[in-house]
Amino acid sequence: MKFLKTTLVLFSVLLVLSSCRTEEIQIINPPIENELVANSTVANLMKYTVTKDGSDDNIIDRASCLSVKLPVTVTVNSKEITVNDKDGYEEIEDVFDLFDDDVDFIVISYPIEVILSDYTVKTVNSDEELEVLAQNCKGENEDDDDIECLDFYYPLTASVFNSNQELILTLTIENDEEMYELIGNLKDYAAVTIDFPFKVILNGDTYVYINNMQELEEAIAAAKNSCDEDDDNDYNDDDCDGCSIEGVKEIFANCNEWIVDKLYLDQTYLTDEYKDFVFNFKEGGIILVNKNGTVYEGSWEVSGEANNMKIVVNVPDFPDFNAIWYLHEVKGGSGEVSVYLLLEGNHLRFKSQCSVVKDELSAILLAEGSVWAVENFKNNGVDETETFTNYQIYFYLDNVVKAKKDGVVMVGSWEVSSDASILALNFSEVPVNEFNKEWAVVSTSEMQVVLEANDRRLVIKRIN
Repeated sequence: MKFLKTTLVLFSVLLVLSSCRTEEIQIINPPIENELVANSTVANLMKYTVTKDGSDDNIIDRASCLSVKLPVTVTVNSKEITVNDKDGYEEIEDVFDLFDDDVDFIVISYPIEVILSDYTVKTVNSDEELEVLAQNCKGENEDDDDIECLDFYYPLTASVFNSNQELILTLTIENDEEMYELIGNLKDYAAVTIDFPFKVILNGDTYVYINNMQELEEAIAAAKNSCDEDDDNDYNDDDCDGCSIEGVKEIFANCNEWIVDKLYLDQTYLTDEYKDFVFNFKEGGIILVNKNGTVYEGSWEVSGEANNMKIVVNVPDFPDFNAIWYLHEVKGGSGEVSVYLLLEGNHLRFKSQCSVVKDELSAILLAEGSVWAVENFKNNGVDETETFTNYQIYFYLDNVVKAKKDGVVMVGSWEVSSDASILALNFSEVPVNEFNKEWAVVSTSEMQVVLEANDRRLVIKRIN
């Protein structure tokens, strides 16, 4: 499907129809402040935001402005791997990491297709042809045009007008490629506006509402270069340089529920066989394995440092896990942690389950994309709601809560009691430290939470 080619056909049909059915065409003055103008500053910033980023697969093509279209088959140190998704990049890395004293190489099975930064797809038949395309990319971690620290939250809606200020078409934009195509074809329309408000995502985890073109331009400009775009070819840069024995022990101590996210032994996936198992790595080197209510005991031990760490696992009843594993990497985000172990082509990955939402209140506060605001705040019977006008509140799985206003972010913590009857909030900065209480939960719904504490009443509402 070519989104804008279809749009142009519809555009032509509507112009023909308008000659005999003008009464059905809606005449509206386009809101000039929300008009998207070709080659304007905001249009160019939007284009760079939705430019195709090609850095995810640099382990294959070593080029951040193009992506190899999946699936693709490669031979890595004599092992053939078919890459179907991003997990395949990790599999390549795992083979590279098996030995420190060998020369790593990767051979691509041609022909392949590559996707360029403008979403053009080209067929490539050799390393030489791929290198020619890669030469158009910037070098590792050099400044480039694409903006990766802000993303649009789709779908978005655009309105198209003709030269008579008639609204002739409403477009639903579902992804970056469709937005890129729209911006590239703005000159073909008399006027285009974006329907506000809508959400953008900052650095992958913070949702912000945008109310007009000026706010959008400022948000994108501020986001440029505000995060690590990871435009390098170092597939080891997220590994265990900072790992330590105490750090690993602390990771396991912070959660007593770990599941088997991946188990690959002797070229066979065994993950499904252990999907109902829950592991608890306890202090003193004891492992407890819960299988549907029956608990089995084993042992574990960690030694070494940085990228030379080993974890010995021994559970007599489940020998598939018993080995001296090498700690490959630890990844964490949004309250979830993964511990990835390797051994001569075998893979074992544990994932923490302590971040799983287990009560209704937390589920409401953490609903995907949710943004909250203060609907009402009374202190000793005095209405102080106005003090918190325009504050946006975000709840995160790792018990972090953020209050944001005019670009200023105040960070605090939150916790729900075991019976979900109490919500504790704690901020260090004014004025949001006024919320620092153990609030009794009066009522909850998907759109509103009502809290009370002695002589205070706090009502927050979902605004997305």
